[in-house]
Amino acid sequence: MSARGTSGVLGMAFWAILSNPAIARADPSVCLSSHPEGTLVATYPLSKDAGFALGFIHSVSHTPVLDIYEIRAGQVVQTSEIFQAHGAGLPSMSDEIDATGWHHENGHFILDLDRPIGAMIVRIQPEYENTLHIADRSIPLASLGFSVLRIAACETQG
Repeated sequence: MSARGTSGVLGMAFWAILSNPAIARADPSVCLSSHPEGTLVATYPLSKDAGFALGFIHSVSHTPVLDIYEIRAGQVVQTSEIFQAHGAGLPSMSDEIDATGWHHENGHFILDLDRPIGAMIVRIQPEYENTLHIADRSIPLASLGFSVLRIAACETQG
């Protein structure tokens, strides 16, 4: 299977991390808006015991990457990054900023994080398969028709 065909598999394979009932999340939904215009594009509810993930194909290593998030106190917090190969912009040590752990599992590197982001701006490029994973749904972000999206807890939308 090619690296491009594995992004969905990677997203589903690590869905167990997202649905861990031991992790409490306060916000009920995540909102996507156009950037810089701020037009609301979509709202996706999160169950109380689940977060969301962004998957993409790394531009240098051409391998799938999955970034796991939750919403705490009205802001997006990255809780891990899962990837297959080291490349530019990917972690390479356990002393990365906001890292809480580092391990290798089932052929993937996993960097555990507690990294508050607030809201994030994501440049959408179809060739990199930017995909939002929520529960059992995978939304290809290019299908929303915007080249740049702001992703935030809904109550932080301005």
